[in-house]
Formats: sequence, C-alpha cells, structure tokens
Amino acid sequence: MAIVLENSMLQLTIEEPGKVYEGSRFDWTGNISQILLEKKNSFCSREKYQDFDPKQHGQGLYNEFGITKPVGYDDCALGRKFPKIGVGLLTRKSNSAYEFYTAYEIDPFDIQMERGEEWVKFTSLPKDCRGYSAKLIKKVELSGNAFTIDYELENTGKKKIQTNEYCHNFVAFNKSEVDERYTLRLPCKIVDPSWMTESVNPENAVILNANSLNFKGTPKEEFFFSPLTEFQSANGEWEITHDGMCIGMKESTDFVPEMMNVWGCKHVLSPELFVEIDLDPGQKLKWRRVFKFFHLIPDAQL
Repeated sequence: MAIVLENSMLQLTIEEPGKVYEGSRFDWTGNISQILLEKKNSFCSREKYQDFDPKQHGQGLYNEFGITKPVGYDDCALGRKFPKIGVGLLTRKSNSAYEFYTAYEIDPFDIQMERGEEWVKFTSLPKDCRGYSAKLIKKVELSGNAFTIDYELENTGKKKIQTNEYCHNFVAFNKSEVDERYTLRLPCKIVDPSWMTESVNPENAVILNANSLNFKGTPKEEFFFSPLTEFQSANGEWEITHDGMCIGMKESTDFVPEMMNVWGCKHVLSPELFVEIDLDPGQKLKWRRVFKFFHLIPDAQL
C-alpha cells in the first residue's frame, strides 16, 4: 500500500520500497509517484509514454545514485557484485562500461521505515560489498505548500565512495503535454550549446534563452542538454511554470550542484540537479532538496 502524506495544501503519494518499483536504476526509498496541490492540480508524469512498466521505469520524483559514477563498478569482475546506493548489490553482467538502463540482478538492501502524520523516513541498511558499504537515511516531510527531502549518507565501509546523486523529476502539470505554455527558469545563464557535453534538440523544438527554456509547440522526440547551466558558487534552483494553468513548482537545494541536466519529450520535462559525493570511510554527507508548489497571478489581476 502506498504512503500518503497530506496537509491542507499538498498530498504526496510515496511508494513503499520494493512494492511498485523493482528496478536496478532508481533508489527504492522515497519514490514520490504523485503530487497534488489543493487536491486538484497534479505535477507528476512518467518515464515512458507507451509501454510503461512501473516495476522498471521511473515516475514522479525518483532519485538515482551513480548514473555517471557507479560505486565499485570499475574494479568489479564479471559475475561479481557492486553496490547501487538505495537499491542493493548488483551483479556485473558484461565487460562493457556501466549502463544505467541495463536491468542488473539485484540483492536488495534491507530498508526500514518510520512515519509520522506529515513525514516519512527510510533507512537503507549497509551491506558489505568488497569493502564498499554505505548507510542511507532519507526523510520526506511536508510544510505548507512545500516539502523537503533530507538525505544523510554514511560511508560504513573500508573503501572511499565517490559518486553523485540527482532527482529525476518527471514533471507534467495535470498530465498535459509539453508545449509553448511551459517555461523552465534558472537563476543563472544557460551554457552555449557548443560548450555542452551533450546537446540533443533534433527538431529545434526547445528554445534556449539567456536563463530560461521554452518550446515551439510539443516536441515529438526526446531532447537533452548537459550541462544546461553551471551554478559555481550558488546553490541549485529551478522553476517550472505553465501560463495556461497559472501554476508552478520550484526546486531549491542547500548545495552547489556538480552539474545540471535537463531531459524530456512530449509528455515530460525533467530538470536534474546533481550533488557530488566524496566520502572517506567513516565520513557522512547531508544534503537537502526543497520542492515548492504555487499559483501564478494572471496578468489581468496585476
């Protein structure tokens, strides 16, 4: 049964670990599958438009560790195990590089859960894997028209942990397609595409402005920009609004992002803020994401 956190403004649906999503990519703790503002405006979409399998694909706000820096993969022999934080020990199945979309065999971590009226906390217990070991604590808590996700990661092993984490925000307001009424705003300048590691915009449907992103109609193909911007000394932040519905959502962090990407297609827009993780044995790292949901004031009322 899903966990529902609710106050007068927001309702969060959070899937219990291993009850819906069973894949080897996304963290199993704190999977937010839907968000409702005042019980009428929804904000969550899903990874696949067709052939969606909730056991293997992401939806809503699902986070992932190590998409570009998998822990213990490079020194893992074929057929041996490596850790995927928040998921379990995965079995290496080929001599090729790590692929986030590959379905690896999973030996799941034990996950404990505590909850109150407006919060829920998950603890992913450590399990040694060739000297790699980590304990993850994640707490999701409501506060008015916002909620926080607090993370605490402890290196409980004998080897250094160098990785990253991001929240894959599968966003669509009231299940609407991405179009010219959507705007993604940033507090800093967007990188010139020629300087990006990847710039995928096959239809030129995505318009990159100085510090915002818009669309020419609805994209039919996937788009991707990495990095979209560089925060340098400022904490992470983005905001999505929809002119027609006059609603919006915003994420802000208490860390300076390692990078920011954005991915999407016709049914989903996904801005992604990455936190860098570099922990010696015995060290801990804490970080926070805050998500806020709001109404816009129509121009006629200004």
